[in-house]
Amino acid sequence: MIRSLARFAILALAFVVASSPTARAADPYEINVITELTGPVAFLGARQLEVLHVLEGYVNGSGGIRGRPLKFVFHDDTTNPQVAVQLANELIARKVPVFLGPGLAAVSQAVFPLVEKNGPVLWCFSPIVKVTPGSYTFMSAPSLEDVQPVMLRYFYGRGVRNIAEITSTDSTGQNFEDKFDVTLNRLEFRNVKLVAREHFNTTDLTVAAQIARIKAAKPDLLVTFVTGASFGTVLHAVADSGLDIPVYGSGGNFSIDLMEQYRSFLPKELYLNAAQGVVQDPNALPSVKRRQADYFAAMKKAGYHVEFLHTLTWDPALAIVDAVRKLGPDVTAAQLHDYLEHLKGWVGVQGVYDFTSGDQKGLHENGAALFRWNRTRKDFDLVATGPKFD
Repeated sequence: MIRSLARFAILALAFVVASSPTARAADPYEINVITELTGPVAFLGARQLEVLHVLEGYVNGSGGIRGRPLKFVFHDDTTNPQVAVQLANELIARKVPVFLGPGLAAVSQAVFPLVEKNGPVLWCFSPIVKVTPGSYTFMSAPSLEDVQPVMLRYFYGRGVRNIAEITSTDSTGQNFEDKFDVTLNRLEFRNVKLVAREHFNTTDLTVAAQIARIKAAKPDLLVTFVTGASFGTVLHAVADSGLDIPVYGSGGNFSIDLMEQYRSFLPKELYLNAAQGVVQDPNALPSVKRRQADYFAAMKKAGYHVEFLHTLTWDPALAIVDAVRKLGPDVTAAQLHDYLEHLKGWVGVQGVYDFTSGDQKGLHENGAALFRWNRTRKDFDLVATGPKFD
């Protein structure tokens, strides 16, 4: 009888211990990610998958989230806005406080209306989306209005005055065009002239006619802002036409693999916008240098060469992790939103963030950079950055 009671007491104690908060603390803290793992821009999702796995190990190597291991849970939107909406609705129904992604602007814009007013917090990996100030939606930075001035100052300094533009007819192209017009109207660019503007559908197999009209306008620089296959379509037409001028494109194409794929028809001078933190910057602020050192060490240990899409993903994900570490795993969407809206001085690999303006991105020109593809090194060279400030 006594032995039976003793065994019962031991079992009861074991049950209490297993049911205690300490035991539950071993359960992973999950952060959901919606991104493009398949479809025409699957390379976006591939880079995000890579860097978030590295970040997962980095966070878990330093204690996780209050003793609980971090786990990113990925959901494939197949590069389809309708699929992304369905996935987002499922996460909303589960009352998660936050999810990350999508990576493509057009897909993100489809999801934004679902969460803008009541959450959960959504941090999109695209820097070219339209977010509502003060909403539950956040965006990766720097944005178009931040990188365009940095790019134009660089080319203006090289004597560029006449610019041609070719954009897609989708929301990404329209967004770029609208913001580019605003940038060109700045007083500092009053001597820059847009001599040609062309459009095409992302499903078009050729843009030869558009490029022919652009060539006839004799521009000094061609500006475009499409990614993946559409970017290849533009570059093919440029090469076929013999148009021999610098080409500026979207950082969404910042991929060594993609450059090698397009090697036979790349222009002599190809420039892509990106963010500070894609390379280690010896002139960065000391606090940013430390973040960059940790980031590059973690990526090198995992065997990855840092690219723009990695960097765009790292800071938003780490900012959310830091917030949950501070607020606790039981944080609600409202608490997380309020914390982020008042966050100032948070240090990322791209710079020092300040969200108190309500712009939902935290960085401005201080996070922008311009890179040139180096055919010899088969890598990107940093050629210009925005200002650095705390």
